[in-house]
Amino acid sequence: MLLPVAGLIRVASVIALFSLGGQTPADVPTLVHHPAHPASGAVGNDVGYQSCSTTLPTGGSFGVVGATAGQPFQASGCLSAEYTWASNLTYRPQYYMNLANPGHKSTHWGKGGPRKCHKKPKYDVGCAFDYGFTSAAAAWHYVKDVGSTGAGRWWLDVEPDNSWGFTRGGVAANLAVIRGALRYVRHRPHTSAGIYTETVWWESITGGSTHFKKVPVWGGGANNKKHAKANCKRHSITGGPALLAQWIKAGVDHDIAC
Repeated sequence: MLLPVAGLIRVASVIALFSLGGQTPADVPTLVHHPAHPASGAVGNDVGYQSCSTTLPTGGSFGVVGATAGQPFQASGCLSAEYTWASNLTYRPQYYMNLANPGHKSTHWGKGGPRKCHKKPKYDVGCAFDYGFTSAAAAWHYVKDVGSTGAGRWWLDVEPDNSWGFTRGGVAANLAVIRGALRYVRHRPHTSAGIYTETVWWESITGGSTHFKKVPVWGGGANNKKHAKANCKRHSITGGPALLAQWIKAGVDHDIAC
């Protein structure tokens, strides 16, 4: 016997109720699915500790959120609010962390990690790798602390505002910091890693290294959207595939997916 539509609806409701363990739909958290990566041409914004006192951008389809407050081992004071903002956009939130190579003067130098660390040399490569590894671990936990799973794409921010080594040994240690951070992020569940930088920065900090050709790039330095789109098509800064390009307008950071 065929049930009338109303009967079918009641039966479906009972089945759904049992499948929810006796909870009503209102009792069950809503799971929002975000596509993992922005489609080519999608436009979004990146925000960080500098945005704490400003209104967050509107109109974008994705957000890149700074986990750190401009340098390693310091959480951004507005990470929670910015994570919530990015979570309400079309695509899954992305994150970035600031990297640096302060050498043995840092209180975080030689404080654990997967490599053997000799603390006496100013820029020991093993210590530098561990510093990158543990600074990435700290950034990861800052994001976890505001309710994120940490899944998604993480960008390693390589820029000269922080301490880096510029001697021959210092540059080798700079590269080790980046490798250490990459190692940590790549071993987290459902994550991928990339590098944010500009051409001049990359050349001065890494000597123009091409050792990261398989690592995606988020390139800065464009003057406008047209320039950013062109940067997507040019040979990338590190040799890796370009996934995002940034430009700044009226003090707001904009990004386009390549």
